[in-house]
Amino acid sequence: MDAKQFKKEMAELKPGEGVTIGDTKYDYGADLHVKGTPLIDPETGKTASIRVFEFKMNPDPKVRRNFTTDGQTIFNAHARQLATILWADGLRPLDGVSPRVIINLKKKVYQIFVPCEARLHQMFFDKPQNLNKALTKAR
Repeated sequence: MDAKQFKKEMAELKPGEGVTIGDTKYDYGADLHVKGTPLIDPETGKTASIRVFEFKMNPDPKVRRNFTTDGQTIFNAHARQLATILWADGLRPLDGVSPRVIINLKKKVYQIFVPCEARLHQMFFDKPQNLNKALTKAR
């Protein structure tokens, strides 16, 4: 449904009429909220950590003009440096979980988030947290 058609239908809506979205018809004033599903964390598995690396963009306008906003290219430019830092900290990237690149063009910075786990014969000194409790504290 395009925006013009939606606005037109909403303008013509009167009490007692319903709204049709796709093949489903909803009553006027129907509650369309969905009940939340609780997150159940059995507190098993390996301890994982997310390392955040923040970089500033080059201030030179000639270089910045050629700056790519492709996350994979940015990650590839820093991959060896990140691997060295993680190795020095006794960490290795978590298998099956890709790093994430977030670019903030206003602040001229970008962040690379790398999920990690301890290398063989390395230990975390931090106590692992239950996912539910950690997310509740973050709010």
